[in-house]
Amino acid sequence: MGLGLKQAKPDYPFILVLLFFSLNACENERFMPAYSVEFPPLPAAWQEILGPPHWQITWINPEGTWETVETHQEPLDIRLLSEWTTPVIAYPYWPEHGVFPNTMRPGGGLFPFDYQDHRIRLTWRGGVEALVYRELAAQTEVSAKGTPRLPHYFNWPRFRALLEGPLLHEAVQQDLWSADWKGICVKIAQSGFDRRRIVPQPRKELLVPVNYEGPWIGTSPFGKPLYQEPEHILRLQIPQDGDTYFSSAGILRCTQEAWMWFHE
Repeated sequence: MGLGLKQAKPDYPFILVLLFFSLNACENERFMPAYSVEFPPLPAAWQEILGPPHWQITWINPEGTWETVETHQEPLDIRLLSEWTTPVIAYPYWPEHGVFPNTMRPGGGLFPFDYQDHRIRLTWRGGVEALVYRELAAQTEVSAKGTPRLPHYFNWPRFRALLEGPLLHEAVQQDLWSADWKGICVKIAQSGFDRRRIVPQPRKELLVPVNYEGPWIGTSPFGKPLYQEPEHILRLQIPQDGDTYFSSAGILRCTQEAWMWFHE
C-alpha cells in the first residue's frame, strides 16, 4: 500500500518552505483567525487515578515555527499556519503527582481535517498523526542529502484511514502507541512509506513484586488498566526504552531489567 510523499525540489527544505508566510505573518497577524482547541476526554482510569490534567500544547504558528503553551483550562484559542495541513499536539500532565509533559502519550489533531463546529477537536488517535507529522518535519530538517519528504505533502487522508482500518497488525490496532513511530518516520524519510513497517516494538516481560492490587495505568491512552496477579506480581511488557506506570499508590518506572517504585 503506497502512501507517498510528493517530492519537493532538493534545495527546498522544510524551514524555507515557510519563508513566505514568515515574512508576512507579523503584518497580517491581527487579521488571522483564532482557532479554539478542544482537548480529548481522559480515559476513565487516568481520570480516576490522576484527576484533571494540565495540558502542554504545541503547534505551528503563522510565522512557520513551533509554538508551545501550557494551560489548565479549555477551550484554548490559538493562531496557526492554515495554508496547509498543520499539526496540534497536546500532552496531558499532572505536576502535583510528579507527571510532567512528554511522559504520557499525547492527544492531537491535524488542521483542517479535525476542524469542526468552529473548533479543532483533538483525539487520542490524532496524537499519533500529529506526532508523525512532527517527526517527519524533524527528519526533513536534519536530512543531509537526497530530496526532502515534506510532511505537509504526505497523504494524510489515506494514513488516517489506515490507522482506523483493519490492515494494521492486531497489536497496533489495539494500541497505536505500541509501534515505534520515530523509527518508522526515519524510514519514511529515507525511502518512503510502507505500512508493513507498522508493527509492535519488541518487548520483554518484567515481573514486578508489588503490594498494591491496582489499577495501574500506562502512558498510552489506549492501554487497559493492569492489576497484580496472585503472589502480588505485576506482569509488565517493557519496550527497549523503558516504560512508566501509575497508581494511587505511586509511580513505577521500569527498564527491561529493573524497576523503581516511587510511593505517593
